[in-house]
Amino acid sequence: MPTATDDEARLQQLGYKQELKRELSSFTNFAFSFSIISILTGLNGLYTYGFTTGGPVTLIWGWPVVSFFTLMVGLAMAEICSSFPTSGGLYYWSAQLSGARWSPFASWVTGWFNLMGQIGCTAGIDFALATIILQIAQLNNPDFVYEQYHVVLTYGAVLVIHGLLNTFAVKLVNWLNYVSVWWHILGTVAIVVAILVKAPTHQSASYVFTQYRDNTNGWGDVAGQGYVVLIGLLTAQFTMTGYDASCHMTEETKNASISGPVGVVMSIVVSFLVGWLYLLGLTFSIQNENAVAGLPNPDGSANVGGVIQIFLDTVGVKGATGLGIVVMGAMF
Repeated sequence: MPTATDDEARLQQLGYKQELKRELSSFTNFAFSFSIISILTGLNGLYTYGFTTGGPVTLIWGWPVVSFFTLMVGLAMAEICSSFPTSGGLYYWSAQLSGARWSPFASWVTGWFNLMGQIGCTAGIDFALATIILQIAQLNNPDFVYEQYHVVLTYGAVLVIHGLLNTFAVKLVNWLNYVSVWWHILGTVAIVVAILVKAPTHQSASYVFTQYRDNTNGWGDVAGQGYVVLIGLLTAQFTMTGYDASCHMTEETKNASISGPVGVVMSIVVSFLVGWLYLLGLTFSIQNENAVAGLPNPDGSANVGGVIQIFLDTVGVKGATGLGIVVMGAMF
């Protein structure tokens, strides 16, 4: 069993001095990646998108397909992580594996792409959270119909709050990472059980596993159904990101050469299982597919749309508000 001294010795072999405290367990390392993947964030934020670009067949089968290829990437990363367990992660690996001539360029490109991806992912998550907040507000105030400027203002407030927390409350953020794993797993199970039990009717297996839908305003006619399905896969692809966090935490993790790779792989596997359960529960519980797609009612009145619409149609306003708070907690 490798010890802290072994971890420190490996860093010295790579030209590093141990600077960070190794206080994280293997489970905590996994927790970081699992929380960043955050299936409740990605799938709630982009369920409507996937539902309108390919429909249930894309959502349900796209998830295992994307998860499989993500796992292939994760296994390759885990192998490299076991040899180079450093907080630099991807950009450090690029420098080590590309040779002396290309290492500065490879490391620079990898580092910047990784940074831009992190910025874009964080922006997308907070934007989805702002939308969910306003959907819950509209749900409880029938006279209120949110506009785009409401989303932007709420989004800005969420960004400021998150910036302050990450700057001045790091210990709180660390504690939230512990809570996040169980919040996601137990929250997902609670939501699926609630909507399946309370749903007035359930969609057929044929609908859930084979129904195709195209609300792309003609792109399916121009580019074909294959194109619509491919862009619909972005729901799963956006969600299945961030599993490299386990690599970046290796200098703070005990038994890093094993815990880091295990964290990468297990975060993908567990996210796949929990995420597929969630997608199946949501799709079987759809009551009004046009409302879920965000289309207005025949009388012209607006629908909440998305996952919150499924909550509303199955467990009512109060229940939907409660489940929405679970989702917002995961996104936060």
